[in-house]
Formats: sequence, structure tokens, C-alpha cells
Amino acid sequence: MKTSIRLLSVALLGAALAAGCSSEPAPSAAPTSAAPAAPATEPTDQAPTADVVGLLKSVDEKHLVLTMPDGKDRTFLIRAEEAPRLGIRHLASHAGLTDIGFRITYITVGGNEYVVAAEETGLPQ
Repeated sequence: MKTSIRLLSVALLGAALAAGCSSEPAPSAAPTSAAPAAPATEPTDQAPTADVVGLLKSVDEKHLVLTMPDGKDRTFLIRAEEAPRLGIRHLASHAGLTDIGFRITYITVGGNEYVVAAEETGLPQ
């Protein structure tokens, strides 16, 4: 009996480890590479999206900092309703890496740039 419980525990542990590189649960909505969607408070037709590619320097629940190809940092805001869909913990796990780029899709409202989507991409040109 003890042997079969140990075998089951080892099998479950192995399956959990093989499931992914992150302890963050898989998103139940759209992945971070999903097509951009407008925040609930701004209709898409009133806030057109734009995108940029750079190196992800840092990210938290309120801000995302992207280093642009010219070496300058650009800070974007994150709305509370967008944070869960963006996968902040996953993005943070890639912050500071110089071998992967990120395409940030954003809207500009009242002079502020808000992230609506983030996806891994090639290095910025």
C-alpha cells in the first residue's frame, strides 16, 4: 500500500513538473499573445491601438517598462481590469532578458499609454 502511494505521488509530481516552466496557472481567458482587445471602459473605435517592440525591462501590476531599440525606456500604464489577462507574473519572469523581444499593444487615453496586450516576439530592430 505504501509503495503504491509513493508511486502515485511521484507520478503526480512528474506530471506537474512537465506541465510547464511556471508556477502560474494557465490563463483561463486569452493568452498574452492574443489579439489586442480594448479595455472595458474604452470602446475600440474611440481608442485605436498601436504597438511597439522592445526589451521588457520591468513589469508590475501598474506599470510596464520597455527598453526601445534606441536604448531609451518607455513606461506604459496597466489598468487594474487588464492585469489578470496580461499575465503579469509570466511577463515579470522574462523581465531583464536580452534574448527575447516583446510586442506591446497599447491605447492612448488622456495622454497616457495603457497596455492592452503583450506578446513575445523577435528581438527589436
